[in-house]
Amino acid sequence: MIFGRAIEHIRKQHWTGVFIELVIVVLGVFIGLQVQDWNQARQDRALEHQYLERLHEDVGESIEQANRNIAFMKLQIRLESLMVDRLGKCRLEGNDRAMFAGGIALIGELNPTPLARGTIDELRSTGRMGLIRSIQLRREISTVVTAQEHDREILGYVIARVTPHADYVDARAIRHLPDGQWRALYRNIGKDGIPPKFITFDFDALCRDPLYAGAVSSVASLTRTVIIGNQLRLADYRTLEKMLDAALGRSTEPGK
Repeated sequence: MIFGRAIEHIRKQHWTGVFIELVIVVLGVFIGLQVQDWNQARQDRALEHQYLERLHEDVGESIEQANRNIAFMKLQIRLESLMVDRLGKCRLEGNDRAMFAGGIALIGELNPTPLARGTIDELRSTGRMGLIRSIQLRREISTVVTAQEHDREILGYVIARVTPHADYVDARAIRHLPDGQWRALYRNIGKDGIPPKFITFDFDALCRDPLYAGAVSSVASLTRTVIIGNQLRLADYRTLEKMLDAALGRSTEPGK
């Protein structure tokens, strides 16, 4: 329609009409492109918000798991410290045998620094990381991922050192409970230990074995290294969580 009028104006040499028709065409194309850009931008912002929400959930899950890891490994160190102390005194009193058995049960169970990476990996694999407008936030995500991957590498080295010590301790005890039933006992292990009937050991023989106490002490020391890694990542995750709160427009002040 517009082009037909423009041709008619050209035939009649109505240049003003030709100019007006061209302006209408250009404006129409410009407005159409602008509307398309606005729609795309709106879709991108909606998609960004969805990813930020999912990242926030993943980071929250990572924080919870890191806290559980730290608490679990601190329990191990507490029990292992009790073991070393009682071996040094060569004496068990009260509930010590059950707590000593609890230390044996948990010896060498190290938890890697956690990171729920489902959303991060999706953003990377689909090339959508650029949807997150904050350069600082993208940089922090990359830093956290790199640090957690480095922790995994370190954990492999730590486990290689822990394993022979933990095996030495474990080989000098006999477990009498199927693996599937350990979970129920773990719930109160920090308070009650493990009933001696489930783990038997010759405490007098262990007291006379200097390598045994050394093995327990070595495991405890290496466990502290893994705890530190979890604590460092926990601090990173909390920083990332605050940045995500800000990106989502949420208040991080207490009570709000």
